[in-house]
Amino acid sequence: MFLGLDIKTWLGLSVLGAIVSVVGALFGIILKDYFFTRSFERWKQKQNLELVYQKFRDPLILAASELSSRTLEILNQYPTVYLREAVWKSHPQKQTANSNQDAYFQKYKLLSTAYRLSAFLGWLELYRQEITFLNPGNNSTAKSFDNVVERIRSDLADGQINTAEDWLQWHDTLIFREELRAIGESLIETRGTSRTVIGYGRYCDLLDSDTPNVVQRWAKVVLNFYLDLQSNGKDFRQIRLQKMFTHLVELLRLLDNTSVRPNLQEAYNKFRKQ
Repeated sequence: MFLGLDIKTWLGLSVLGAIVSVVGALFGIILKDYFFTRSFERWKQKQNLELVYQKFRDPLILAASELSSRTLEILNQYPTVYLREAVWKSHPQKQTANSNQDAYFQKYKLLSTAYRLSAFLGWLELYRQEITFLNPGNNSTAKSFDNVVERIRSDLADGQINTAEDWLQWHDTLIFREELRAIGESLIETRGTSRTVIGYGRYCDLLDSDTPNVVQRWAKVVLNFYLDLQSNGKDFRQIRLQKMFTHLVELLRLLDNTSVRPNLQEAYNKFRKQ
């Protein structure tokens, strides 16, 4: 007897204490290795996603701003004097007049239009590749970004968005989803340890190169969408451009509301009412 308890009672308490200790130790291990680890992993994923988002925020703002400005210009001047097959095939050597009828000016506008869409797709593709293994989870900004980008892709890739009863009578051209990615990929280059989108000068050099390359390959798809817009009221590309413009403005507002210039906001309000 010890403290009024016999040996069997003490042994029972010892066993119970051992069981409690083992259960407590197991619970601690589970709490540490499962709940705390999973919580840390979620936090780390969220931080990594935020870093990627911030990394591409400014380039995407610039690319979306330049593309939206050019798209609005095309819509205001639709069908434009420069988005024509004849301009694409021309080879003017210099500007000779300060006029939109100048051949050099028209060729520049055509090439820069193709570049702006391609560069925008390039930055989107770089962003997509960076977040491939990151789960957006409950990150509302990332989800909103993905939703707007998906609407832009739909503007260019989906045939069913033309709901007119006589849609078969309309002219239309698509850039399919895998093509959108391929166009973006074609403008990505490695500089040292970083990856970026090639500049306009490099883009033009590759287009003029005698050696076949991916920029030439996918520029044809971009130009097939833009060239020879029709003004007969039955070219659905005009509506696609309007939709793309409004969604580009929404993307800019999401990335940085101050990046939306008054003329873009005014046009956005007009197109949203149509």
